[in-house]
Amino acid sequence: MKKAVGERRIGVGGLNPWRLCLLSLLGILGMFWAGSALAAEGAAMHGGKGMVGHHGDGSGKPAAGEKKTGHKSAGHKGGHKGGHHFTPHWAKTLSDEQKRKVDEMHLALDRELVVLKARENLLEKELNALTARDGADRRAIHAKIEELVAVKGAILRQRYDHILEMRAVLTPEQRISYDMAVLRRSGVR
Repeated sequence: MKKAVGERRIGVGGLNPWRLCLLSLLGILGMFWAGSALAAEGAAMHGGKGMVGHHGDGSGKPAAGEKKTGHKSAGHKGGHKGGHHFTPHWAKTLSDEQKRKVDEMHLALDRELVVLKARENLLEKELNALTARDGADRRAIHAKIEELVAVKGAILRQRYDHILEMRAVLTPEQRISYDMAVLRRSGVR
């Protein structure tokens, strides 16, 4: 990579060591802030019950035990876009032990993802900076893309490992609702 006159490239990936130190410190602080903020938000959202329902299904279906209305009810628009799901939402049927395990898994996931997301954002900024300069080095850009793809892959692996861990904690009945929510995120109806 060509250097401009008077330009100094030191540190990791050409970053100034002070900037690298600051970014690392921000990442660490972000981990602690995210963990405490998520715990407080989860408790507030779920009446002090922690992060139960963290994924939420967003279906607008009645809660467990609420009466479902028939097709002729006001507001029913016909069709089967959301399907007819009669099993209660998985988060509403968790035992106290399951709630504790789910909260622990969400905290562990959030701790991992906050670092990976910070790294992803930094790499995207570095990639943009490499691209938006005169005489951009194509090999350096491609190398940065490879780094970014690796981080994005790590994020996906963490998320899907989490889904598998969640399924392992749930009963077969709870998995029905959970799996429907996972598939709904993919556009499967």
